[in-house]
Amino acid sequence: MTKHLWHRAIVILLLGAGIQPLNGGASTLDRIVAVVNGEIITLSDLQSAAAQAQLGLLGLSPDETAPRRPSSQPEVLDRLIDQKLQLQTARRKGVAVGPEELERAVEEVKQKNGMTTDEALQKALQKEHTNLHQYKNGLRDQIMILKLVNREVRAGVVLSDEDLRSYYEEHSDRFLIPIQYRLRQILIPISDRESAPAAEQTARSVADQLKNGVAFQTLARRYSNGPEAKDPGNLGLVRADQMLPEIRRAIESLKPGEFSPPIRTPAGFHLLQLDEIQPPAPRPLGEVRTVIQEILFQERSAELYEKWLKDLRTSAQVEIKF
Repeated sequence: MTKHLWHRAIVILLLGAGIQPLNGGASTLDRIVAVVNGEIITLSDLQSAAAQAQLGLLGLSPDETAPRRPSSQPEVLDRLIDQKLQLQTARRKGVAVGPEELERAVEEVKQKNGMTTDEALQKALQKEHTNLHQYKNGLRDQIMILKLVNREVRAGVVLSDEDLRSYYEEHSDRFLIPIQYRLRQILIPISDRESAPAAEQTARSVADQLKNGVAFQTLARRYSNGPEAKDPGNLGLVRADQMLPEIRRAIESLKPGEFSPPIRTPAGFHLLQLDEIQPPAPRPLGEVRTVIQEILFQERSAELYEKWLKDLRTSAQVEIKF
């Protein structure tokens, strides 16, 4: 699961990793805005990251449940400090990113953005005032952080059967089978424009016979050309969102045992009988177990990540000069 998650996180980085401004134009006086365990973050680093954040390109968190994008330079600086701490930890623990691993990540980014060549990626990066070399360096840092978090945080997430069942019971309204209708159908098809009047006349004749008490099943065997005709007209359970709008409107006005008037659609004329309404009901836990595992895994990962990051900050020497 963790491998899948970090690969998914890689592709959502898109074009946002490691963008740094190219030299050019008027020069500005750079200065140190923070020192993290002896490593500096400069004003130009901060300004570049703030610009990325405004575009939604700042990929400093490896967790998909990360908070909203930072909106101010102090918030961006906090993200940069967190990134610096994680990279320092990753290097200290021997986390590395090989050349082939990096190239696979670049290919994923290109595919995600509909690019087939490095030249296309390079042109896109130039619009953001960076180049492929700088981009790969930033992407390598992101992968390193993701691998570290997978090992140090996500690997520690343990979910019990009781956790899953508790979540299921507390959020049962999120796992409902929608209302369903057990239907029977008689379909009088329309092959072309010329056949429509005769088909309509047949449909009206069937409707009159239903009103006179002839069984729906009998008429389905006799008149229906739908695939369900042999069973006599049985469509089984159908959800409202599976119906054509005109059929849905007709069905929702019926009570069990009632039938509709002829309804015209591109397929022909439909006469439908409502046999049963099944109200919304909870899906069995077994059907939604994987979904709940994913939800809880993301929630627990986010909680553990925030605690782990706070511990990194507590044990670090951080001096902010901004």
